[in-house]
Amino acid sequence: MKIVFVYPNLTRLERVTLGLAYVASYVKSKGHQCEFVDYTWGGGPEKTLEKVKSFGAQVVGFSVKSGEVDFCIDVSRRLKQETNATVLWGGVHPTIASEDCIKLDCVDMICVGEGEEPTVELLDSMERGEIDTSIKNMWFKKDGKVIRNEIRLLNQSLEDLPFPDRDLHNTPLYIERSGTVDIIAGRGCPYQCTYCVEPTYQEVFADKGKFVRYRKVENVLDEIADLQRRFKFSHINFVDDVFTIDIRWLREFAPLYKRYFKIPYTCNARIEAMREESYQLLKDSGCYSLEMGIESGSERIRRTVLERKMTNQKIIEAFDLAHKYGLRTMSFNMVGIPYETREEIQQTIELNRRLRPTSVLVSMFQPYPGTHLHDLCKENGWLNGKPIPYSYFLYSAVSYPHLNADEILKIRRRFRFQILRKSQLLKSLIVLFYDLNYEHFVKFWDLIPRGVKKVAFSYFKS
Repeated sequence: MKIVFVYPNLTRLERVTLGLAYVASYVKSKGHQCEFVDYTWGGGPEKTLEKVKSFGAQVVGFSVKSGEVDFCIDVSRRLKQETNATVLWGGVHPTIASEDCIKLDCVDMICVGEGEEPTVELLDSMERGEIDTSIKNMWFKKDGKVIRNEIRLLNQSLEDLPFPDRDLHNTPLYIERSGTVDIIAGRGCPYQCTYCVEPTYQEVFADKGKFVRYRKVENVLDEIADLQRRFKFSHINFVDDVFTIDIRWLREFAPLYKRYFKIPYTCNARIEAMREESYQLLKDSGCYSLEMGIESGSERIRRTVLERKMTNQKIIEAFDLAHKYGLRTMSFNMVGIPYETREEIQQTIELNRRLRPTSVLVSMFQPYPGTHLHDLCKENGWLNGKPIPYSYFLYSAVSYPHLNADEILKIRRRFRFQILRKSQLLKSLIVLFYDLNYEHFVKFWDLIPRGVKKVAFSYFKS
């Protein structure tokens, strides 16, 4: 069978989508054929239509995020109007908003949760001549009714999956801008952050096996060696939410990585789970940068709203230890959080000044479907009627009595400038220029020379 995978990527970030890449590699390993439509460099529904028609695909699989729903609907409707292809939605949004997705007239079926095995079983059944509507993780429409199948057990041996298929992507072009390749060492997150979908995932997969899973260290190293043979890159980015929380895995990984590779890497560090040994292991093995979530400088907001129960002192200790071991740092922050006051936003700015991160990222809180804070905002009438944006830098989908969406956007645009203006005036002005014009950079991203984009990207992260 032939399937076309669609990667909407409206944020235009030039990075491989590892979720689709894993599904594609598994599908190909089972004898099916794949093609790929990548919207990283723009395009409209015609881009997918042309690929589906020329390839003769029987199935079109979309990876759908909450902020990209309207775009996926437009493309899916054109497909239903002009082709006989079956439309399959998978990814984050169909998993946490399954009922909303399956009722769409342009969607034939959805995949809830991990998609490697369900997609292969679907294609196998279609190749036999009839769709099997009993496939676990899949929802179908049949005779005017919705068939909601149960969730299968989670794959506990991630190293048995083939490496993600990077040949479908224009991987060399991605690397050209950043010099970086993305790798994921495991799946799942154990934390209960109220702004994130992971707690909903934990409910979906309750009693389906261990939720947080790591690949065997040897398997991760084998993938790096394979990438090194095939591509030229200077850095590795481990995109796991919880790369550092299993100290036993890290103790095994660090010395082996150091033995076989001299490639600098960056990773996400969960502050609550870090100990001084963690920083030592990371630094000695080749880590050069840690990305750590602060979200708010207010302990009240973190504790009572976000379910992040770390003190400001713990955050300060984490960044100080990173600096002690010579690691660059990036802080993640949000503005526009429910119940957050202007004074507490200023506390976040002041905390960042104290932490002295190498780079700062600030987003606007978004009430993503499937999260506790979405339900809270809906109950209190704080949803302002705007759809969830495809980027949390664009605009706010909430308005509060004390702080409206326009004010939240204004605060975000000046947030990094406020942190840097006293210590690095020139850098603060450059960052301000990018933050004030983010929408234009995204809109015209494919028209901007690559050298300029590389500089812009580095300052956007700074």
